[in-house]
Amino acid sequence: MIIALIYPLGFLISLTFLKYFGKRLGIDYDNEEKTYANYDDWDNNDEAYFGFSVFWFVLAPIAMVVGIFVLLQKFSKWYLKL
Repeated sequence: MIIALIYPLGFLISLTFLKYFGKRLGIDYDNEEKTYANYDDWDNNDEAYFGFSVFWFVLAPIAMVVGIFVLLQKFSKWYLKL
């Protein structure tokens, strides 16, 4: 029951976040020319943002782990320079 409440809320929050900050994060498929080197399945931002928002429950923990790793790496560099 609680998953039925949390999932739509997370979907809307992630979709809203991507709507306002997606291009700043480098997720921009509207003005991209399709070539072999940069081809993917997203035709525009609408498809990409929807796909990312559907799988928010998978992407959020991965982003947190990567963020913690980056912060620990920056802390180590700072600490070793002391």
